[in-house]
Amino acid sequence: MYRYRVRGPYTTALAKIIIDAGFELVDLSKSLASRLGMDEKSDVAPHATLKESDEDPNTLIIVGYPDAVETLLYEMVARIPFATYVYEELGPYTTVSVKIKGIDRMGRCIGETVNGKEVILQNIKECVEGAITVAHIVKPSQNPKIGRAVALPGVAILKDTLVLLDDRGGRVYFSEHIRDFDRRATLNSLAMQITRQGFSIRWRSSAKNAPLELIGKDLESAVNEAMKLRNISLKDVPTILYQGETIAFIKLNRASKEFLDIVRRSVVPTTPNHHMLRTCRKPIDVCVDMLDYVANNVGEKVLDGAIKEFLLSRSIGREVTIIHEKPGNGHIEIGPIKIMNVINTDIGLAMVGIRIIQKSGTYDGIGVERKAGDIALTLIPFDEWFVVHRYMDQYGNEKGIYININTPPEYCPLDNVVKYLDLIIDIGIVKNNLRVIDVEELENAEKSGLLSEDLVYMANETVKKVIGLIEAIQKALEASQSLVKQFLAFQQS
Repeated sequence: MYRYRVRGPYTTALAKIIIDAGFELVDLSKSLASRLGMDEKSDVAPHATLKESDEDPNTLIIVGYPDAVETLLYEMVARIPFATYVYEELGPYTTVSVKIKGIDRMGRCIGETVNGKEVILQNIKECVEGAITVAHIVKPSQNPKIGRAVALPGVAILKDTLVLLDDRGGRVYFSEHIRDFDRRATLNSLAMQITRQGFSIRWRSSAKNAPLELIGKDLESAVNEAMKLRNISLKDVPTILYQGETIAFIKLNRASKEFLDIVRRSVVPTTPNHHMLRTCRKPIDVCVDMLDYVANNVGEKVLDGAIKEFLLSRSIGREVTIIHEKPGNGHIEIGPIKIMNVINTDIGLAMVGIRIIQKSGTYDGIGVERKAGDIALTLIPFDEWFVVHRYMDQYGNEKGIYININTPPEYCPLDNVVKYLDLIIDIGIVKNNLRVIDVEELENAEKSGLLSEDLVYMANETVKKVIGLIEAIQKALEASQSLVKQFLAFQQS
């Protein structure tokens, strides 16, 4: 049975999923152990760790031994709806042979390794095109299709309690979690006999409580494996020389987070929108904690409605930016958009924003000329899977309507950001002629794994729903039209 460690703002919900899947939790924080009524098990090394990405709070990372990562990835994707994922075999401390390609425009040494993937080689003495060298991954690519992993020269050998680096450095590093002076002194003493041979050692967090007998076995085994790789004959075709960790990235959206709210609620009182608010770039932790407390005494539906009304009311008068996440291809930013009002419509509570188009060209999807000075009226229904853009000339005459199909929007009030995952398929309306756009691209996204089956299903169902809501959408746009005059008057004042 695999053992997992969980960290970050999703901890309680993810721990519950892991337990329900029949796996073991180890190295629990005191608060999680108390919440679940379990032992901390801080002396047991995990096979993999599940945590939030430091770079993106909407992304979960599973990192550890390959079989453990793949097993947990399958469970998480099967249980958490509407999540997308990327699996990367070139995880931390994986040793590879690399064929050097040369120096790029930014002065970085670039090499090619397994399956034609490129890596950035740091701290390399010579970047000679065509040379074959050995390196280990220190920072995997979060998007293997367009990104590059970062690697350092030399072999890395991964064990439960340590990482051995054949870097000729002879240095000792400690996990930040190993704070006990006596334990650090003991580990340093064990390392000295190894560092004299040119190896460096990174003591992992599990070494803080692990039995010294186990640590000794890990050291001996790591040195033996590293010595074998010192004399290995390198082939011209790059390959994996030693498999360290693999890593998986699970991208969450609001619909996924709402499911995790439900899971967390089965363990401890949890407010609606808990994970959405907790994972804003500027989290409002005290408010979320207070709402969690209130959730134990107030009906979920009433609290959910009150939270949304309060959040959206805070957007009025602000300039927000839409983060339009593109599956497997980064994101684009739309805005800033001036939020003029929040209105109740037949399609629910919606933010109404306006912006002035800055560049001329063509409006994608509807094929209509775009001129600098045009006006975009944007309708963001907070509980729907779409966002509406009405494009007008500077006099308010409609040019066309573009309805973007996406996951339900998340709003972070302190960041002034609205974000969602684009679901590729869209609807364009020009002179009352409606057209569904990018149907084939959506099918290709499903085949290539960029979008999960449930997301594709929701995209297609939302298109059907939107077509049935056209009159309601038109009505909401007309009700917001008076705001355009207010906006223009504000711009001129």
